[in-house]
Amino acid sequence: MAVNPEFTVLLDVYGNILTQKERSMLDYYYNDDLSLREISDNENAERRERRDSGEQPIRENDTITRQGVRDTIKRAEAKLLAMEEKLGLVRKNREMLELVAEIRKNAEKAAVRAYQSRAPKEIITAASDIDTLAEKLEEYLQQ
Repeated sequence: MAVNPEFTVLLDVYGNILTQKERSMLDYYYNDDLSLREISDNENAERRERRDSGEQPIRENDTITRQGVRDTIKRAEAKLLAMEEKLGLVRKNREMLELVAEIRKNAEKAAVRAYQSRAPKEIITAASDIDTLAEKLEEYLQQ
């Protein structure tokens, strides 16, 4: 499977809509860079531990294959994409960041031009204040 780094962002934004198993497998795959086999081995080891500790009843065929991991990841990716399609939070955030960058660029230009043309100090200060506020907004949007 080709790894798409976009899913790490989608997982951060929409991860809570996934089941614990789906979220865990996507986290292993995208954030920890584990292979399908490694995820399968980890999941099976966790299941054995729960079974051995008595937290989980003993069931036959209580394992997950590499293909099962792949199916779970694909299903979770589809859920994340569907949420982004419906809500567009990641797209909107990117668009706002682009607008804030444009505001900062223009505020800086205005401050420089005001300074060069010996504009009143209030104008220079206002342009600087706009840039400072835009910088704070940019930091907020990047969280």
